[in-house]
Amino acid sequence: MAADGWESLKDQPPNWEAPERLRGPTASAAINLAVQMMGSNMIGNDVIEVVAEFVSAKARIELWMGHREPPLTLGQKFAVGRASSEGLRIAYESWVNYERAYGSAGGKISQVNQEKCALISAVREATAILARAKADCEA
Repeated sequence: MAADGWESLKDQPPNWEAPERLRGPTASAAINLAVQMMGSNMIGNDVIEVVAEFVSAKARIELWMGHREPPLTLGQKFAVGRASSEGLRIAYESWVNYERAYGSAGGKISQVNQEKCALISAVREATAILARAKADCEA
């Protein structure tokens, strides 16, 4: 089989699997994470802004993949999927840490500034991972 077929995926570790709480209400775990974050009343507009950028990056890469000519090879699709999964994992784990800290602080946002900064950084990193995955396929 050609290098861009199934053979190129042999011995690849599996992608990170999104936890159950990210499997609804939509079919997109990234959108579901964004809905949880934005609907939580635990974050301010500064975090909402970076979450919106992440969702936009995810939508842009999905649109690009669906309309790209020539279509992506199987290996390229796998690489983009892996990057998307990794970005989602990074953002989700930071969100869980933020939720935990927020709860421990009794909802006092002033006491979770470090976790908020880490969350913003993680979501920005997830956005950058998506952009790099697209750039890598175009190179």
